Amino acid sequence: MRSARTVLAGVVGLLMAGAASAGEPTECDRLAGSPTDPNRVDAGIGLYGIEPAEAIAACEKALHNDPNNPRLLFNLGRAHLASSLIDNMADRRPQAGQSFKAAAEEGYPAAQVAVAAFYWLGSDGFQQDADQAMRLLQKAMASDPNEAKWQRRNLFGDATFAVPPGAQVLFVGKAADAGDADALYALGLPLNLDSDKQAEAALLWHKAAALGNARAAFDLAGMYFRGKAGLSKNPEESLRLIEQAAAGDDPETWVLAAIAYERGNYGLPKDDGKAAQLLKRASDEGNQYAQYRLGGFYEEGKGGLPRDMHEAARLYELAADQGNEDAVLTLARYMADGLGGFDPDKSGAVAYLKRAARWSEKARDELAKTGE
Repeated sequence: MRSARTVLAGVVGLLMAGAASAGEPTECDRLAGSPTDPNRVDAGIGLYGIEPAEAIAACEKALHNDPNNPRLLFNLGRAHLASSLIDNMADRRPQAGQSFKAAAEEGYPAAQVAVAAFYWLGSDGFQQDADQAMRLLQKAMASDPNEAKWQRRNLFGDATFAVPPGAQVLFVGKAADAGDADALYALGLPLNLDSDKQAEAALLWHKAAALGNARAAFDLAGMYFRGKAGLSKNPEESLRLIEQAAAGDDPETWVLAAIAYERGNYGLPKDDGKAAQLLKRASDEGNQYAQYRLGGFYEEGKGGLPRDMHEAARLYELAADQGNEDAVLTLARYMADGLGGFDPDKSGAVAYLKRAARWSEKARDELAKTGE
């Protein structure tokens, strides 16, 4: 049972976040706001869709007029981070981290999620502090649970692959010993890459799946279907675990389950309708892979969805702005051919590819084919 003090802290955090999100959208919100920020005041844009120089200038101007506004500080951090991802210039991750930190200290949940990674890694001017990273994610759970859970899972998983192992692995190990489902799953990831240790991975994933980790259930389903990791072939158990994974709370696992239903993998009957439902759920949570694949469903009129090229284009753009390279190429085709509401514009498609080529190898390869 949570203490009254914990409940009060959560209420205060929500009130602070609500106050921060009040007001009309600024250019900073339009150019750098996050589409998954629960306190955004505009639609938001994926990191790879941000034009860094323009967004940084807009956010600095907005903060000049409204100093220490945590939402604007968070957006400025995203603009600096986008600069590091997109522009071939000096790394701006330290500036991003400091902006996220300032917003997190004001109780802004999305910033707490973002800066947790800096503390976890001990990067870009932050001292490594796994406990502080987890405290920040726990605070964010009250109003930004999906992003906080996603960040936690990713940090745990990445830690187990670190060479040489860092202090984070010890933290994950202790969490696993205490029965943490995400930690148990993460510890099994490197073991699964070694055929001699896959049985150890399966043991960890059984524990994780029993505690609610959807990805562990999905990966175990594959093991049971193939009879791997010392497990006997058991199609019935595989199907049960796929259904458990699909009913879980992890958008990335929903995408994997959707693909399994679409293709009829693991003995599943092909079910495009079920696949579409899972992709829609994951897309609504901002998952780029779901957005890209769901765009294809709308393009084809598949899974009970209407053929809707405008909706397909919208989804491809959302995915492309999050760094999905396949979505970039598809959107460029839409621009060139005049699909999904675009006027035919081959030069505009080339210009779009040139912008994406700042970070996308596939865009560079596509430009090379056109001779641009």
